[in-house]
Amino acid sequence: MKYLFLFTGAGSTGKTTLIRALDDYFIKNDIYNYSTISESVRNLLKNGIINKVDIGVDNNNQVIITLELMSQFFEKLGSCAQFIISERSPIDTLAYSRHRDDSSTYIDKLNERFLKTIYNFEDSEVITFYFPPVIPFTEDGVRNKRGQKIIDEEIKKILEEFNINVVTVYEVEFEERFNFVKEIILKKLQTTSRV
Repeated sequence: MKYLFLFTGAGSTGKTTLIRALDDYFIKNDIYNYSTISESVRNLLKNGIINKVDIGVDNNNQVIITLELMSQFFEKLGSCAQFIISERSPIDTLAYSRHRDDSSTYIDKLNERFLKTIYNFEDSEVITFYFPPVIPFTEDGVRNKRGQKIIDEEIKKILEEFNINVVTVYEVEFEERFNFVKEIILKKLQTTSRV
């Protein structure tokens, strides 16, 4: 059994910062049976493979983002890691896909298939953490506050449409949100290791 801890939320909701802190915590506490999926989109942007990541992205950029995330998910699911933590989820790729400047039903369908496959993957359990925009927005020249609101609304629609249960991370202070998420992950892993 594999456990997938997926973060979902619009840009600038603290997902990357939190996953970095969790990674540090697991390493310091000799927890090595996990793998992370982090900064995939940032790396594509940094390496010039894509040129836009917020709402209004074009078909080509969206396909590249989706395929990169899909390949990382399936690589990690095929690894020996007991649990996987990802700062992005198929919910996110579908939300952004539905808000492109150009339209293609293929890309939406691809992202819907990705979502259904991950949430129904054999011998795995998915725990989804939803990050609403409760912390101050950080302007970085790539994302914008208007896009954050639009994507957050779309994520909520997708959660309802696909009947996905979430653990909502309302905590604003970093230490509180870190401890909240960490305890849920550790409790799940302790419970399963006793079985």
